[in-house]
Amino acid sequence: MAFLSKLFKYIIRRWYLLAITTVLIVISTYINIYIPQLGGQVIKNIIEIGDFNALMWLVIQIIGFTGILGVVSFISRYVNGYFSQKIVYEIRNDAFRSIQRQSLGFFDRINTGQLMSRATTDTERIGRFLGFQFRMLVQTLLLLIGVVTSMIMIDWELTVISFLIVSLILVNFSIFGKKIRPVISKSREYFADITSTLWENISGIRVVRAFAMEDYERRKFQKPNNAYYEMMIKATSLRAIFLPLTGLIGGFVMVIVYWLGGMRVIEGRIGIDTLYVFSSYVSMLMRPMGMIGMIWTGYQRMAAAGERVFQIIETEPEVKDKPNAIELKNIKGHIKFENVYFGYEKDKPILKNINLEIKPGETVALLGPTGSGKSTLIRLLMRFYDVTSGRILVDGHDIRDVKLKSLRRHIGIVSQEIFLFNRTVKENISFGKPDASMDDVIRAAKIAQAHEFITNFPNGYETIIGERGLNLSGGQRQRIAIARALLLDPKILILDDSTSSVDVDTEYEIQKALNALLKNRTTLVITQRISTIRNADKIIVMDNGEIIEEGDHETLMAKKGAYYRLYQTLYEAQKEILEAVDARRKLQKAMVTERDGGE
Repeated sequence: MAFLSKLFKYIIRRWYLLAITTVLIVISTYINIYIPQLGGQVIKNIIEIGDFNALMWLVIQIIGFTGILGVVSFISRYVNGYFSQKIVYEIRNDAFRSIQRQSLGFFDRINTGQLMSRATTDTERIGRFLGFQFRMLVQTLLLLIGVVTSMIMIDWELTVISFLIVSLILVNFSIFGKKIRPVISKSREYFADITSTLWENISGIRVVRAFAMEDYERRKFQKPNNAYYEMMIKATSLRAIFLPLTGLIGGFVMVIVYWLGGMRVIEGRIGIDTLYVFSSYVSMLMRPMGMIGMIWTGYQRMAAAGERVFQIIETEPEVKDKPNAIELKNIKGHIKFENVYFGYEKDKPILKNINLEIKPGETVALLGPTGSGKSTLIRLLMRFYDVTSGRILVDGHDIRDVKLKSLRRHIGIVSQEIFLFNRTVKENISFGKPDASMDDVIRAAKIAQAHEFITNFPNGYETIIGERGLNLSGGQRQRIAIARALLLDPKILILDDSTSSVDVDTEYEIQKALNALLKNRTTLVITQRISTIRNADKIIVMDNGEIIEEGDHETLMAKKGAYYRLYQTLYEAQKEILEAVDARRKLQKAMVTERDGGE
């Protein structure tokens, strides 16, 4: 019932559509009940009276009412379809809106396939019930009342006998519904796992091929696929057992009606026309009984799907604005971490007693082994998660006291795992600022050293770059991401530029883009790039969730501690490319000097 109350909030918004549908169903139900009576009169006129003129008039009436029934049914179906799709549209919008506002912890707990399944197939199941099955429920109840009333008026004894036997159809479907619901619910979960595995495999197909892991991934996919297959076979078995019983019960009740009704005709208690009308009503009675069972099964499926959808809609984000949150307007970019502790699980802290001050315009490089807490520090500043204790300040404001959107509007991020959309280059660069002019987009691309290769594309800035930007090289993707951040012109910049090996030209172009990006911004960089580390105003070395060293390059090198050892390792790994980039830079500088001198 809790689920129905939630659904009712959506239904009541479109009550007028429901009212129109109900009125039309009442009209069609009355016509359905009246037509067998006309049929009985036709039989009476043929057998007992032989009145040809009356027979013609009755046939014309049947044709007319049948035509009216067709028109009314068409309008009823259309209005009800519009009603159901409108509700599904609103529920799906609310589900998507809820997904959009969830904290990252939510996505840590629920996989992509589950979310996709709930927002698509589960909402469609709700629509299917509200469309066809809900209309049939109203029609069935009205038909049941009208048919039983008409049968009682003909022969109440035969009605009671018929109704008792036909009721077995309802009992049959009720048992079927109880047994099928957990099977359907479980099958939806397995289907979501299939979706998730499929999506992940398609997204990572290049990695799968590169490591020749096709067989492994096929076996991995087979597990949820087998589970789903077994659930569907179980559902098929239940249908094979219960659904044929409906036909068996229907056949049995018609035998009883013809036997007892025939005896009444022989005894002269009723006419053949009356037996025809009564048997027609019994056939109509079996239909609503069977429909109630099917509708009950449909409701079970819809309720299981609806509970999953509303679970998403009603989930409150762990990180959200306070009621009195303030708007963070113009900022300088002064950041402070004060006694910050954090853990994804409360008893397992990842960050411990972090104290760090970053002045406006400073560039801070974060170094440390995997799992040292660098990325977590960044996520806390973005307020993807809230600190367990302590606080983070931006220009003196605790970030928990400011509106999330206003905080993130001042922060630009270029991640190592760059996500680009399957849209045009222009749309990707202007993603954070859709109303940006073409001139602004081009200006950002030029600063990011991306304009030249973009203009070489067949359609320039209107080129579709492919899903996740896979039609681009790694360096091209990174420079488009840098242009995207530049267009926002944020005061605070977060840069995770830990890159795999790139060629000298790409490294040189990326470095020029980064130099432009870091200018006049407060910047936190998670990096292994020596050139970025050396130029940083402050270097933070982290290990096991704590800051173990802090200072500039010269100071930390003089200490010969953790930073010194880490730097030596990085330098050896990057020595060749650093020397090549330095040589490239000197050559270009010499060419510029020569050109200027020549002029």
